[in-house]
Amino acid sequence: MSEAELPKRYGWNTPVTAPGPAGGKMLRSLHAILKDPLTYLEQVWQEHGDVVQFPIPKPATYLVSSPEGAREILVNQHNQTSKQTLQYNNLSLVTGEGLLTAETQAWRPRRRMLQPAFHQEMIALSEHHVSVGLEKLDQHWNELTQAGPAIVDIDHAMMSIALEITCGALFGVAIDDEVDEITSATLVALHGVVAKARNPLALPMIVPTPANLRMRRAISRLDKAVDAIIAARLSNILAPDAPIRDMLDVLLDPDLEVPLTKQQIRDEIVTFIVAGHETVASALTWAWQLLITNPGEMQKLQLAPESAKLVFDESLRLYPPAWIITRRTLSDMIIDGIEIPANSLVIISPWLVHRNPKAWEQPLEFQPERFIGGSPQLGYLPFGAGARLCIGKEMARLEGSMILAHIAKNWQITAVHNEPVPIDASVTLRPVGGMPVRISRLIK
Repeated sequence: MSEAELPKRYGWNTPVTAPGPAGGKMLRSLHAILKDPLTYLEQVWQEHGDVVQFPIPKPATYLVSSPEGAREILVNQHNQTSKQTLQYNNLSLVTGEGLLTAETQAWRPRRRMLQPAFHQEMIALSEHHVSVGLEKLDQHWNELTQAGPAIVDIDHAMMSIALEITCGALFGVAIDDEVDEITSATLVALHGVVAKARNPLALPMIVPTPANLRMRRAISRLDKAVDAIIAARLSNILAPDAPIRDMLDVLLDPDLEVPLTKQQIRDEIVTFIVAGHETVASALTWAWQLLITNPGEMQKLQLAPESAKLVFDESLRLYPPAWIITRRTLSDMIIDGIEIPANSLVIISPWLVHRNPKAWEQPLEFQPERFIGGSPQLGYLPFGAGARLCIGKEMARLEGSMILAHIAKNWQITAVHNEPVPIDASVTLRPVGGMPVRISRLIK
């Protein structure tokens, strides 16, 4: 739609300030949008440009896909935006008002409080928990491959090890017997979040629909895990002069200026159970897919395991787990020369920004070496950007690179079939039906 063809209003006095799809065309695409939102967003971006306005009367809704535009919203003008959006409101049904979903007034003091749990000494200590998780994975895979190569779901394997590491590093507990239950509860709960976001007629959680009952059972299972984590710590409280304070120590500290309520502690623990393992697992799963389909890069990693950090960063670029970020504007903004009114919904998709040639050369190519020298500040958003940059970024990068390096050094991972792996764009990017691969022990 050219600028001359733009309507002046979409209804409810909502001004049209940017090009975008016509209402009828978008309505006819509704099934495709729900089935494959990534492809739809790519299409409207390629057709209409870096700032697209959807034909939605209220709120005015924009897609911003340029690296400069994303930085303007998330960094330069972050104080003029809010997380009061459908995305985070639905996610808060699971995580509550934790660090991920909290509004700025509640988020700022909580972020300052939790920052000490992610000091360099604590991040270094997480190496121990990664090593423990990898020892268990090796033992399990050794049993599976005694008679020869075996087929495993690498997605499930990455979910399990990431959850074990998260609970060990942040909360000091082992959950060996509960991994599958907690992983399943996380996936069911997040599936419910997405289903509600995609259904404008979704009924409130209090209504006992089958979907709501499934989601409530999943949340109840997560709450049970939280209770067990807190009980384990309270029964064996660390000495006051313990050299390492993990996140649970911080949350339970009775000497806080304003001690946290039981609900606030619960919300932070669930937030980090969900965000701390789901995102890392997603990135690792797609890293294996990229390595399998690029055998030259797999060979480089096997010969030089120290390059795993580059592989992990590039995998996060091509398959950013948090593939969509939303904000509500609190004031009028100018983004890429386009006026975006106050109270608009702004959608930023790292999936698109990471594919924008304004940010990357050959953006669709898997090229880990592009990260030699570090990550760029502009056009790279797997952990968000600005003040709300993910607090666990460095721990996640350490964990992801250690897991990739170890497995590539000790195991041969190959495809079971050559068919493309369909993507489920849920809260994170997940392979539909898992990702079966063939594993065998490398002979040294």
